[in-house]
Amino acid sequence: MARLNVNPTRMERTRQKDREKTARRGHKLLKDKSDEMLRNFLRLIKQNQKLREQVEEELVRGLRLFMTARTHMTTQEIENAVQSCAMECSFVPDKQNIMGLTVPKVHLGQTQGLPLQSTCHLFTTHPSFDKSIQILSALMAKLVELANVEKSCAMLADEIQRIRRRVNALEYSVIPQIGETIRYISMKLSENERGNQVRLMKVKEMLQEQES
Repeated sequence: MARLNVNPTRMERTRQKDREKTARRGHKLLKDKSDEMLRNFLRLIKQNQKLREQVEEELVRGLRLFMTARTHMTTQEIENAVQSCAMECSFVPDKQNIMGLTVPKVHLGQTQGLPLQSTCHLFTTHPSFDKSIQILSALMAKLVELANVEKSCAMLADEIQRIRRRVNALEYSVIPQIGETIRYISMKLSENERGNQVRLMKVKEMLQEQES
């Protein structure tokens, strides 16, 4: 592991030890944050899978009923009925915080138009058509929730990868490099101390020779 290019002094060694202590503390905090985000991510993945299965099941059910209605109604009757049952939905933007990560969230607002039962009963529609429209309309809330969960999963996955890169950089690059630098400075200081001791011993011997 390559060391930092620094002067081997006691002050520099103290500074590098402080840096190492800070890096280890930051590594622990990031690791804990990554683990907690991973737990939230796995929870959202399970929620996403459950919602997707529910949406797909209801969607298949509604489309099957709609196909049944097509066998009992003409194309023009279906088009007129669909237009009469049309409703406008509004969406309210919001955001939520997951472990310091701001994630966008959308709420389903109020719908505009007549209630579905009142509108569709003005026409001679097949019961399977009415049931199909009710099922598909009720899916809107779950689709919004599914979109929120999937967006949260995607952003959490990106954030977890980013934090893991920082954790790996600290664990395998920054901290070992600082440690190697501290060892180098300690070695140099020890060499200087031994050199000073040898010089002092030489001076002492010379003084003793002069006195004798």
